[in-house]
Amino acid sequence: MGNDLYDVQAEELFLQHMIANPSSTVDLGDVLNVTMSADRAELGHALIVIASNQDAFSDESLRINGVSDQTRGLYGKLQGLGLPSITLPTLTKRLRDVAARREIAIKSSELFSKASEGDSPADEIIEIAECMASKARDISNGDATGGGYRGMKDMDELLDDIKWRCANPLKIKGYEFGYPKLERMLDGLQGKRFYLIGARPSAGKTALMGNMATNLARNGINSLIFTLEMPDKDIRQRLLTSECGVNPKKSLYGALTKGDLQAIQRGIITMKEWGIKIDDTDRMNIEVLRAIARRAVRKDDIKVIFIDYIQLLRGVDPKSRSSSVEEISEVSGKLKALAKELNVPVIALAQLKRTGNAFTGSQTELAKPTIESLKGSGSLEQDADAVILLHRDPSVNASEADVILPKNRDGSTGESRMEFHGDITTFKEVFNPARPHD
Repeated sequence: MGNDLYDVQAEELFLQHMIANPSSTVDLGDVLNVTMSADRAELGHALIVIASNQDAFSDESLRINGVSDQTRGLYGKLQGLGLPSITLPTLTKRLRDVAARREIAIKSSELFSKASEGDSPADEIIEIAECMASKARDISNGDATGGGYRGMKDMDELLDDIKWRCANPLKIKGYEFGYPKLERMLDGLQGKRFYLIGARPSAGKTALMGNMATNLARNGINSLIFTLEMPDKDIRQRLLTSECGVNPKKSLYGALTKGDLQAIQRGIITMKEWGIKIDDTDRMNIEVLRAIARRAVRKDDIKVIFIDYIQLLRGVDPKSRSSSVEEISEVSGKLKALAKELNVPVIALAQLKRTGNAFTGSQTELAKPTIESLKGSGSLEQDADAVILLHRDPSVNASEADVILPKNRDGSTGESRMEFHGDITTFKEVFNPARPHD
């Protein structure tokens, strides 16, 4: 490898594989985009175009596709060498490793300049470092969007799932989170899945998230909450209120009783044993969030990740900074990739479009939201494995709510009725286990 941090030998061996195996060539574009130098990437992309058109590789077909004389000369050098003994997956890993180190080397010089000049705030430098590490990891892992293509002989994961279900009839496979009917429809919260919980402002989506985190903690399941809207202390108070059944703000309307104080004290003692972590960093970007999440899963055994809420997360792709739709698309795609990479459920809250007059004192009934109510981008619906919509209309009945499941990639859809206890910010499911389909 030269000083320019490109592995020329590995790139040429990779291109030899492409030339010798035209049928597999069309699936290799992402490797070319991320890992290769410009001249060799040009040849690789031309081979993909030719293979896609089902034409034969030749100097003439390259010329017709506008390939430069220099790159056609490279093809002439490689095309007679045949299939290398080193495998394509090994070469891919080698190229990704080089590209990841190249990303670090390039960004490190920028970091050194900013750190040594002393003009940039430390937070800005740390954010660049987090983005650098996250991007380098994505490159090394194959952009963290999947595990590569595999043949049909690899059936172990599917077989293990079938065996588990045979041995555990009527049981859900994922984490239980306190709402049996919803759990049954979703088959629990499962790793590699990206869930959206959408609600209009003030409907209670943060309360529902807190209830889920509390119920998981009671079952010994650690979670990480990214709260982008409210401070850490407010989230802790909501969790405490739900756990002990007493809202500390009750003191604004009268004195707390001795029983109230004892319940609060017991709640605090219980909560200190929970494995819930909270991050309330303001205006966080998606790469910083992913870096923090990776550390938390590795060091604190985090099993579930919550984000409140997705429209407040910032993107890092330059083109997404000029469009909220592009930014949300970038964020949702990377959250989906994070769930797959870390093998944990990622649950993001989402703001729905505010419609109707139910929150302005009018008695006009507010229509139930639909999947089209998601605010900001169609990619939210596309990226999510399941979409959960919370509907509560205070102008009609503030203590009743519906949880609607309009999309569930791996299970059933439907609705679940909820009671909302606003004084303790708690949702309770109206569910009869003897009649689970009601």
